[in-house]
Amino acid sequence: MRQILIILGFLISICLTFSCSGSAHQGPAEAVDGTDIASMITHDAVMYISDSGVIKYKAITKTWIRYGEEATEPYQYFPDGIHFEQIDSAWEATETIDADTAYNWDNRQLWHLINNVRVTSVKGEKFMTNDLYWDMRSHKVYSDSFIHIERAENIIEGYGFTSTDDFSKYEIRKTNGVFPQRKEQ
Repeated sequence: MRQILIILGFLISICLTFSCSGSAHQGPAEAVDGTDIASMITHDAVMYISDSGVIKYKAITKTWIRYGEEATEPYQYFPDGIHFEQIDSAWEATETIDADTAYNWDNRQLWHLINNVRVTSVKGEKFMTNDLYWDMRSHKVYSDSFIHIERAENIIEGYGFTSTDDFSKYEIRKTNGVFPQRKEQ
């Protein structure tokens, strides 16, 4: 009986030795990198964004993922797109912004909108690009990508763009445009 227990103990120790060797086992604290783990995942979300205590924007998204406290820089990720509405004092949408994907860095108050970015301004002008940054602190919107702007009287295109965040004043770099011809009288 004693020999059976010794042999059994020997076999168990061999199994434990081989099952643990070669593995990259780390302690519980080192095994998890908090920057890769979402602290919140929300589906079918509606959120309101304020500036100086006044609600300015309504945002709607299918998927909202937050990488929070453990991340080097907390941010939010919207992999299934986002829809913004600028809201006036009567809670009416005056401007819309849509994008296929978005990121928002909390500390910098910076949004990055990616792919099929579409903006309709208060004036009814339509802005289209595939890459747009929105700095909420400075109230500026900018891009180094191709931009297409449809206005009532013409179409303007270019590479590189800077604007106020209400799209009322903007500058386009490397521009070209399509302008209607005037008929001579």
